[in-house]
Order: sequence, then C-alpha cells, then structure tokens
Amino acid sequence: MKLTTGQNFIRQKKYFAALQFFKTILALKPNKPEIFFYLGRVYSELQDFENSLNYYNKYLDHDKDSINCLINLAILYFNIGNKKNSEQYFKKVIKLNKNYILAYYGLFNLSNDLLTEKEFDYLKFILNNNNSLNLSDKSVINFLLSKKKKKEKNIEKELKFIENYHKQSFNSNLSYNKQSQFYYENIIGNFNDKIKFIKSEKSFNNIKPIFIIGLPRSGSTLIEALLVSSEKKIKTYGESNFFNIAIVDQIKDQIFNKNFDIKNFEYIIDLSLLKKSLQDRYKIYNEAIFLDKSLENVFNIEVILKIFPKAKFIHTSRNLNDSILSIYFSMLPELSWTLSLNTIKDYVHKYNKTISFFRKKFPKKILDISLEKLTSNSEKLSKEIFNFCELKWNKSSLEYYKRTDLFTKTLSSSQIRKKISKENQSKYEQYYFLLK
Repeated sequence: MKLTTGQNFIRQKKYFAALQFFKTILALKPNKPEIFFYLGRVYSELQDFENSLNYYNKYLDHDKDSINCLINLAILYFNIGNKKNSEQYFKKVIKLNKNYILAYYGLFNLSNDLLTEKEFDYLKFILNNNNSLNLSDKSVINFLLSKKKKKEKNIEKELKFIENYHKQSFNSNLSYNKQSQFYYENIIGNFNDKIKFIKSEKSFNNIKPIFIIGLPRSGSTLIEALLVSSEKKIKTYGESNFFNIAIVDQIKDQIFNKNFDIKNFEYIIDLSLLKKSLQDRYKIYNEAIFLDKSLENVFNIEVILKIFPKAKFIHTSRNLNDSILSIYFSMLPELSWTLSLNTIKDYVHKYNKTISFFRKKFPKKILDISLEKLTSNSEKLSKEIFNFCELKWNKSSLEYYKRTDLFTKTLSSSQIRKKISKENQSKYEQYYFLLK
C-alpha cells in the first residue's frame, strides 16, 4: 500500500477514505513516522483536534524540527483559537528557516503587532535581494508590506503593494488560475436555467443540511459560529467545496478541452455520479443535519436541491462596495477571481444575477441576512436564523466566542473569538474611488 493513495484521498477531500487508509497502514507498519503526520493532517480536516495534536506530536518525536509538521500545528492552534501556542510554533518555524514566509503571515494573522519593524525590514530586503524567492513568497511579502503601509496611512504605497500581491499570486499558479478563470468567466452563473439532469435516483429526503452562501467577508463565519453553538450538536464541513468539486469533475473534460465550443456546450449533470461523489466526502447520517459554508454554492442551489430536497440556504450579504473592497484587500490566493478588481466585479455581477434568479425560483429555501443588521440587532436576527433552520434558539448561542472548541479555517478565525459588535460602516470609504 503506497502513501500516494492516501495523499490522493486528501487532495480530493475524501477525508474519511483517507482516515481509513492511513489507519490500515498504521496497523501494518506501526513505526512508520510519515503515517503519524498524515493522520494528524486528516484528523485536523475532520476537526478532531485531540487526535490531530496527538499524531502531529508523535511525528515530532521522530523529527522535532519538521517545518511541515510545525507549521501545521501552528495553523491548527490558530484555527481553534489558541493564539499562544500558534504564535510559539510560527516563531519556531522562523527560527528554523528565516525565509519561510508563510510563518510571518501566520504571525500577522494572529495579531497585527506581532511582526516587528526589524522583521518587516528583513522581508523588504529579501524581496528586493533574494533571487531564489518564488512568486508565491514574493506575493505574501507584498501583501504584508501593504498592511504595513495601511497602518502608516500611506495609501499610495499600500495600493502598489496590494496590486503586486495580486499579480504575483495569480502568476505563482498560472496554469491553474487561467483554467479557473475560464470556468468563472464562461461557465459559472451562465447556465442557471439550462442545466440538464440525468440518471435521477432517490435523493436524501431525510437529511436537512444548511448551506451558508454569499460573498467572502460577508459574515458567513459568524453565522456558522452561531449555528454550531446551538443546543443541537451540528457538524460543519466549513468551506468544503464538495459540490463544486463534484460538478467540475463531470464537465472538466469538455470545458477545458482546447476545442471547446461554448455555443454547443450542454451542461449535463449525472445525479447518480454526483450522489456517489458526495457520499465519499460527506458523512451522511440517517437523521443528519449538517452545515456547509462553501460560499460559491450560491451557483449550485438547484443542483443541491436535487440531492438534498430539504436543504436550506442562508444568504449573507453586506454593503456591496465594502464587500468588493474587503475581498480585494484580503489574501485569498486559492480563488483566482479575487486577484484583481475587474475579476472581482465580474464575479459579483454574476453572483447578484444568480441569487436573484434562485430567490424567485426557490423563495422559501433562501433566507437573506445582512451583516450590518445582524451586528446591530444580533438577538432578533439570530432568532430569525434559528427559526428558519428549525432549530431551538438559546441566548447562549450568542456566546459562541466563549467556546474552547470553536473551529474555523478562514481569515475570520480571530474575529469570531469576540462577541458580536457593530461593523465599522466607513471602514472602506476612503477606497471607494477604486470602484469608479
């Protein structure tokens, strides 16, 4: 049994299959340390933090200076809100490798004040003098320097650094990002009323999943934290992208073919294949209610309802100008459409058109929640959310920030460790000129 099989399961986000695979290998080869590392990784993805920490530490017993393991531990502690341990591991990585750029970004995410002036000077120095830096590392340094200039209120230099970040981030994974952009520009949102479904079979009628949809940076993590803090223990898959992966798997051979002709393209989804793909990724229980916060599911509402007829969608939103600018000034390299203002605006246009289309088609399935209203009147809006989801509301759910087991893998990890507070409405006003 080769480790590559388990690695592929992880790459495909088939974490339950990966867990079973690595457990089987561990029984056969109990002293093979690489298995400890991968079990730590899989348990982290499954949000089993105790087992994840246990296996990562077992791996460190064999290789105490493993940067891969140390950085994963730093990120895991960050995701569960343990800032002290996260900081400790990020700093240990930098001590072992001064040019491991993502560790600096990790420290900055923990707190804007953790990077010293001396460290910023070093980052700027290697950006200009280290020819061995790859584009991805350069992009992260430019991002961090943009934040430094923002703090100094030097908008001109801030914008220059953030523009460099976007260009270098896109080019650092050029082939994938070009393919991804082709999908966003030509396919997604353009076939909402033209999808053909074949091989329909029995759907999951006994399952009531809740999908949180919308744009990034619009309050989705806050709503996820509220719901997982309800009296009923709800499993969340976070930003799983399971539906998008399963859909693209079915059409990729057509749309990424060099002879692809969009005029003759038929958007066909085989529901039996889709259901099998989702069963490999979701842990489907008989009485299951689970959360999925894959925001791009705004484009997959009808597809989801074919598999989960009782699914509900909470659509989060905020002031559109602030939403666009918040995305632009965030680091979201895995989303190709976020890497320029023009592609962000194009995506937002399709998103608006799509949510309007599905609101009319499935009015009882979608609840719109404004971030501004939620932060201004959290009790009233949270009751509305719980009622829509057919969950019992309890005031303790508003104290989600007190939980020690709250997990999130998004940029909002630090923000949801605090109680709900009113958004600063003018946070991005000084940048509105960029949208003209």
